[in-house]
Amino acid sequence: MLQTAHNAFVSFAYIPHGHCYLWKPGLVWLHLLSDGFIALAYFSIPIALVYFVQRRQDLPYPWLFLLFGAFIVACGFTHIFAVWTLWHPNYWTSGTVKALTAVISLITSAMMIPVIPEALALPGRGELEKAKADLEQRVLERTQALQLSEERLQMALAGSGDGLWDWNITTKEVYFSPRWQQMLGYEVNELPGHIGTWESLIHPDDKPSHMEALALHMQDSRVPYAFDYRIKTKLGGWKWIGNYGQVVTRNENGDAVRMSGTHKDISDRKQREQELAKSLAEKNVMLQEIHHRVKNNLQIICSLLNLQTQSSDPQIVEIMKESQNRVKSMALVHENLYKSENLSKINLESYVQDLSRNLLRSYHSKTSSTKISVAVLNISLDIDTAVPCGLIINELVSNALKYAFPEQRQGEVKISIFKAANQDVILNIADDGIGLSPEINLKQINTMGLRMVTALIRQISGTLSVNREAGSSFTISFPEQV
Repeated sequence: MLQTAHNAFVSFAYIPHGHCYLWKPGLVWLHLLSDGFIALAYFSIPIALVYFVQRRQDLPYPWLFLLFGAFIVACGFTHIFAVWTLWHPNYWTSGTVKALTAVISLITSAMMIPVIPEALALPGRGELEKAKADLEQRVLERTQALQLSEERLQMALAGSGDGLWDWNITTKEVYFSPRWQQMLGYEVNELPGHIGTWESLIHPDDKPSHMEALALHMQDSRVPYAFDYRIKTKLGGWKWIGNYGQVVTRNENGDAVRMSGTHKDISDRKQREQELAKSLAEKNVMLQEIHHRVKNNLQIICSLLNLQTQSSDPQIVEIMKESQNRVKSMALVHENLYKSENLSKINLESYVQDLSRNLLRSYHSKTSSTKISVAVLNISLDIDTAVPCGLIINELVSNALKYAFPEQRQGEVKISIFKAANQDVILNIADDGIGLSPEINLKQINTMGLRMVTALIRQISGTLSVNREAGSSFTISFPEQV
């Protein structure tokens, strides 16, 4: 075995390959140049393959290219030894190189066969060009759609006169559109695109509410970021601006990283609102004065009626007192409206309390043992409904105080007002006295007071029901006027 290994690396055991060519110069040079150029080509190709694989990181099966490179390098060495053995008979070394080349070629072939189906499935040049053309067409369509959308946005902003802002929260850079800056009297790009610029222009009184609204919206996009505030113009004045925006981008932690919105000049609207508020305040003052004068006039009428009660005729005194109570019930409406902040509606609870106390004072001589309880929910009525309602309460409570408790009998009159399920207002006046006389027929009423009650109920589109058990109970249902 040692002898075999020795013979592989010594040249004297065999004759050089050139003897086979009889050392003819032409034939020797032919093989020398052919094998030399083939070896040179075989060594160049792997270098190109390795460079190609390194440059194309997206190349499929890069290992296959490297195997091919190793195989070609091995083939190159076989041709080098073909030149070498022309003069040096190292045939064992040459054979070993060829054997290694064979092993590498078999490995390359074995590795390549399973890849062939996958390689065949790869898109060809035509398919790639078609896919590229389709992709370019889609990109073109998207680009055109984006341009069209941007043009429409710009036209909409130009038509509305609104300014646009876009805030990169991370870098604190802000884009102010030309209209945004012109709205405040600045030239285009005159204002620095920084959030500090914006904050410095906000009116000091409006800044706390602005910062609060901004913080709430940045925490939760469902909280709207829309408010009115004053911005300083280039000339130093203040302009009312309607600001509307929202967070458009958040990072993976949910933190806001970008906001966009619009600015709208609302100075004219604010001026009209101020003028309207001033006019409304003046009208409220005027209306209060009217209610005050009406109340005073009604009190004068009450005073005149009170003079008439000094008559010696008890019947006339009773009539004057009833008329006086009716006038007082109307005067109380105007007095409550005069004191109220809402001049269009009257709160029934305070009104009914005042009315019941007035009636108790009026009939104190007959009702020293009678009390009136009031249960009224938070209900307000307009004056057109409150006056008839007050007169109805006045008549029914007056009748109860006069007739339900004879001979200073102890008792109670209950006044309750609430809303039914259908939103109708329910007025109930009940007493635990002797009840209505059987002679009173509600379908044919002869007394002035009850006739007035039925007329007033029709006036407010109401209905009346009466319960004669355990005293008397009057229930009036009428719709609330909106």
